[in-house]
Amino acid sequence: MVNIGEFARLGGVSTRMLRHYDAIGLLEPADVDPSSGRRSYDVAQLPVLNRLIALKGLGFSLDEVGVLLGEGVEPAQLQGMLRLRQAEFERRMRHDRHALDRVTARLRLIKQETQVTAQIETKQVDALTLAALSATAADASRLSTGAVVYSLFGQVIERMEAVTADRTTPVAHYVSSAGDAEVQVTAGYAVPADSVPGLATYSLPAAEVASTIHQGPMSGIATAYQTLARWAEANGHHQILEAPRWREHYLEADGEDESHWIVELQLEVGELG
Repeated sequence: MVNIGEFARLGGVSTRMLRHYDAIGLLEPADVDPSSGRRSYDVAQLPVLNRLIALKGLGFSLDEVGVLLGEGVEPAQLQGMLRLRQAEFERRMRHDRHALDRVTARLRLIKQETQVTAQIETKQVDALTLAALSATAADASRLSTGAVVYSLFGQVIERMEAVTADRTTPVAHYVSSAGDAEVQVTAGYAVPADSVPGLATYSLPAAEVASTIHQGPMSGIATAYQTLARWAEANGHHQILEAPRWREHYLEADGEDESHWIVELQLEVGELG
């Protein structure tokens, strides 16, 4: 038996919350001293407290938690509930991250309106896992890579829709080899670690990148590529242009009318870690 303060420490909650759970009948102490009113708990009650906290974290009301605890929640069942909740949080985070990137891109475009040249930003980007497909383009021209990336996205979307997989943050990754005209093209959507049936799991490492924002039809994105290439040359990064690794993050790319599309083009300067 331990006192309420020690039980609160072991369970990672406050004594106030334990008193509240006692008052509403969710978790009563193992013993209450009749003269002092001091509560004591059995260490064996910790699994009940852990389930209570986990169920609250899943969004259940305390009344619903009481019913579930009364029915008895098996560890495997609780783990399944928590995994579903975790997946939902990850989905929200991906969508929020994408929304934030869109707002940031708009702010950069507004700032760019008063500048003669496009704004280049260097930053660190987190690692990203894609559900994706890859193929080889004959060369680095937009005519060649554009056809490949459109085809890949079409296949990825079809396969993700078939299994009702959540789609957000579309990304295309282009990898060239020194002295080789061919370009490896990968296209997909950010996903959690779990794979999507029919698609490969493709990992983009955390990296330092130089980026600029392109607005409008993809046929005109060559200007953004040239801007970043000139930046690399001017800032002592000419070696990365020998075998460049490019990322296109499609922030607003809905519909066939590309006049309103917004794409963040990133040139990988170096991997982090």
